[in-house]
Amino acid sequence: MGVGERLRGRATALLLLLAGLAVLIGPALQPLLTPAPTPQPVLAWSLCDTASTCRPVRIDSLRLDRSVTVLRTTFVARQGQTPAPLTVHLVAMASGEVWWNGQRIGANGRVGPDRAAETPGRFSAVLFVPPDLVREGPNAVEVRLSAHHLWAPVARPIHLIGIGGYDDPLKGALVHYLPTLLAVGLLALALLFNVLLWATRRPPGSAAFAVMAGAVLCQAVIEAGKLVQTYGYPWQLGRLMGIVACAALAAAAVGGLASRFTADRRTRLALNLVLAAGLAIAVLGPPWWDARALWAFRCGLAVLLAGAVLGQVEGRRGALWVGLACVAALGLSWTRNFLDTGYYWGFLVLFGVWGVHAVRTLRREAVAPTPALAPPDETILSLPDGGARHRVRAGDILHIRAADDYCLVRLADGRELLATANLSALMALAPDRFLRIHRSHAVNPRRIAVVHRAGRFARTVEMEGGERLGVGRTYWTRLEAGLGSSEG
Repeated sequence: MGVGERLRGRATALLLLLAGLAVLIGPALQPLLTPAPTPQPVLAWSLCDTASTCRPVRIDSLRLDRSVTVLRTTFVARQGQTPAPLTVHLVAMASGEVWWNGQRIGANGRVGPDRAAETPGRFSAVLFVPPDLVREGPNAVEVRLSAHHLWAPVARPIHLIGIGGYDDPLKGALVHYLPTLLAVGLLALALLFNVLLWATRRPPGSAAFAVMAGAVLCQAVIEAGKLVQTYGYPWQLGRLMGIVACAALAAAAVGGLASRFTADRRTRLALNLVLAAGLAIAVLGPPWWDARALWAFRCGLAVLLAGAVLGQVEGRRGALWVGLACVAALGLSWTRNFLDTGYYWGFLVLFGVWGVHAVRTLRREAVAPTPALAPPDETILSLPDGGARHRVRAGDILHIRAADDYCLVRLADGRELLATANLSALMALAPDRFLRIHRSHAVNPRRIAVVHRAGRFARTVEMEGGERLGVGRTYWTRLEAGLGSSEG
């Protein structure tokens, strides 16, 4: 790799890193720099300690840590403007009962001062207000809640307490989660494809992609389970925990791919340690469960971006595109309702790109000569990789590229192997098999498809499979002598 190529690679890596930091941290800091106005709730609620002692409260951040939480508000009914039938919609991880103008109109489960006295209600419930209790003008509304069947602290147990006309809650949820339902079938196909590739050891099969597909599919099924409106509120906590666990597993698989972009074992270990620490903070830190799943996803992307940045510095193939994809995904993770729908379609795009790459690799493998057709004297090379060794046939090697104190060996089937030896040492294993075309590049002349000439001195060789490599000016005579007249 020349000096100019190194500088370009490092400049691109720096830009990738800065872009990643901007989309990862920028949206989180924006509210601190330009605070948005606090939205005013439709109904003003008060938390009551006694019948006569109440104080204003925001129910979207209220913890249900009392034996029975009593909330009060006033609903103003206007003649000709109040919908009928009038309902109270409760969406909360709690049992509840509603009183209207001093009359109990219904309950969701049974509210009690302790676990034994409470009967868990549904996570979502709609209670109808009797028309004869609705009077024109102010109406006193009281909601009593208890949540003794939660087995973990919840920072936001109340999602909604709304008063208005009847609207089927399943209808809105179905419209919201329809894209996720459509994605479930495609994710199942992606899981099957990746498991088959990995189980049959067909390149580019990967356990990481199989685990990733399984975790995302499981998360999508749990997410779409919200359409079942009849489950008890304790199951909502289990549902949220399942989503966070699946998101963390998928993020671990995503972040684990970062190790593919660096050859240094200590760097790989550092990336994995950062990934583990980041996931622990993401899962245990934020008070909201959705935020935990989102930050786990961002942690995996950030570690993969770091690996891509290192790969770009080292000139690894595909590092730039992976880094750009990470930056785009980090930016999209801040969009509204990303975790409900965009998250799954983003992974589907990833699996689609991976599937196209896998199909192309399998096609190249199908048209490649089988080992039985190889000459009987084919040389077997033992390429060092730290404490391990790769045994490959010299004829299967397309080219070797030097990168610092190690080399990247590209094979005819599309694989790229790491060899912890310099270029000269690898060429010495089979000196009659490889031809040096650049200070950092050697090729298998039998795998050259076309030699291109552009101008007086510019030369490139096109290998089998379409990859082009530049030829150094001082190596042109040597290439010409090695190939004879095979120039295109």
